[in-house]
Amino acid sequence: MVFETSVRVRFRDTDMYGHVNNSSYATYAEEARIAFMEEQFGGFTPPLILAKANYTFLHQTKFPDHRDIKAKVWFSRIGNSSADMETRLLAMDGTALCDTTVTVVHFDYKTQKASAIPDDVRTVLKRYLYEDEKPNV
Repeated sequence: MVFETSVRVRFRDTDMYGHVNNSSYATYAEEARIAFMEEQFGGFTPPLILAKANYTFLHQTKFPDHRDIKAKVWFSRIGNSSADMETRLLAMDGTALCDTTVTVVHFDYKTQKASAIPDDVRTVLKRYLYEDEKPNV
C-alpha cells in the first residue's frame, strides 16, 4: 500500500525565477511524513526521529505551474529500531519531481537512545512496506 497526500508549494519556496529551491523539498517530504503519521496513528505519534536524509532531484519544480504537488509515501526497509521511508513528489500531471529516502529511528527520550519499534507501530508500517521493488508510483 502507498500513502498519498498533497503538498502546497508556496511562493516563498522559490527564487526570483519561480524555481523551487532545493531546501524546500525537505519541507515537502516532512509534511508528507507528518500527514502519514497523523493519519495512521491519530493523536499518538510514535517517536520516529530523522537520522539520515537523501534527495534525488528529477525535474525542476516551478511556481505557479506546480502550485500543488502529490506526495506518495512507503517504506523500503523496517529494521529493529529504524526504518527507511521513501517519498516521491510528483506534479499533478504525474511528472516525478523528487525522490527522498529518510531513515527514521524509534527514539526513547528518557534514555536518549534508539529503541525497538513497538509491535503495534511495526504492524502499521509493514502495510506500506516494499522491500524488493518500488511500488508503481
